[in-house]
Amino acid sequence: MNTLIFTMRKSLQDLDAGLAGSLNITEDMEVLSTSLFINQPPALWVKYAYFSLKDLLIWFEDLMARIA
Repeated sequence: MNTLIFTMRKSLQDLDAGLAGSLNITEDMEVLSTSLFINQPPALWVKYAYFSLKDLLIWFEDLMARIA
């Protein structure tokens, strides 16, 4: 679970920096932003998460419940 949370935090920080212009936008950042836009858990996160067919909002709520 810690690897998943670390990966989520790092990828979102990188995306934020890329959108702010501090970093160059990479292909991984584009995939992340597209996944967020279409409300699907990004493949990078799913790689470290449990299997689920839920959309991003429900998936994230379930993740928060599992952490709590």
